Amino acid sequence: MKPWICRQLGGLFFLVSCSLYGQASPVLIVYPQAEEPLHRIYASIIQGIEHKVSNTELLELPEGTHDAQSELDRHHPNKIIALGKRVADTIGLSSYRGQTLVGMVHSNPSDTVGVSLALDSQDFAKRLVHLAPSIKRVFAVQEHTHPAITSSPVGSVLTPAIIIREGGDMTATIRLLGHLVEEEATTLDAVLIPANLPSNIFYEIAKIAWDRKIILLSTNLAHLESGVLMAFYPDPEGLGEQLGTLANSGKFEFENLNAVTAGLNQRVAQHLNVEIEASKLKLFSVKLK
Repeated sequence: MKPWICRQLGGLFFLVSCSLYGQASPVLIVYPQAEEPLHRIYASIIQGIEHKVSNTELLELPEGTHDAQSELDRHHPNKIIALGKRVADTIGLSSYRGQTLVGMVHSNPSDTVGVSLALDSQDFAKRLVHLAPSIKRVFAVQEHTHPAITSSPVGSVLTPAIIIREGGDMTATIRLLGHLVEEEATTLDAVLIPANLPSNIFYEIAKIAWDRKIILLSTNLAHLESGVLMAFYPDPEGLGEQLGTLANSGKFEFENLNAVTAGLNQRVAQHLNVEIEASKLKLFSVKLK
C-alpha cells in the first residue's frame, strides 16, 4: 500500500476513534406500556427529554413486569430516566436504582431523585396571586405519599398563605378534606384537593363546595369539568425537557415540577363571583365556558 494511502486511512481512523470516544453514553428512558391517552403523554415527555439529551435509548416495560434486571443488563446503562410509578418501583428493585432519575410521579424531596409532579408552594403562590388575587389562603389537602405540593423553606412568607394538611392514608385525607369544605374554609379561601381523590368522593366534595361557594383547585385536569375553578397540571414536553436538563447536569437530586400549565372553568368562576381579568385569560391553556 502506498504511503500516502496509509496516512489517509490512519487519519480517518483517528477521527472516527475520537468521535466514538467523545460520544456520551446513552441515557436509557424506561416507560410503561400504556393505552391512549397515556401513551401520547409519555411520548411527549420522551420528546422533551430528547430535546435536551442527544443520545438516548428507549425501553418499554409491559404491564405486569416486576423484574427488569435482565433487560436492564442487556442495555447496561450508565443513567436511566424512569417514567411513572410502576416503572420506578420496578427499577428500584434492580441494581440500577442508584443511577436512576424518576419522572411522572408524585414524590417528596426525601423519596426520590428526579422531577416530581408536586408543585413548589412558593412558585404556586406567586402564580395564583397573579391569576386570582382575591384568594387569601389555600388549604392544600393531600395524601402523604401522593403530594400535590411541597412546602417552601421555613421562614418564607407566602401570599396567599399555603397551608398543607396531610393524611397518612386516603381515608384520613378524605376526613381532612371533608372538615375543610364543610366547616373551616371560607369564601376567601381555596382548597387544593388531592389529585388522586376517588371519583365518588370528589363529586360529593364538589357539590358541598358549590353550595357553600368554596373555591376548589386541583392538579388533576380531569377535575376541571366537575366543579373545580382552576387546575394546574404538567406540560408533558416541558416535564421531559426538565428531566433531560437534570440528566445532563449529572446531578441526582429532587426537583419540583417547573413546566406547569393551567385550566379555568369560567362557569364556576361566575358562580363563585371570582373575576379573572380579560388580559389574564390568555394565561390559561384550557378555558371551559
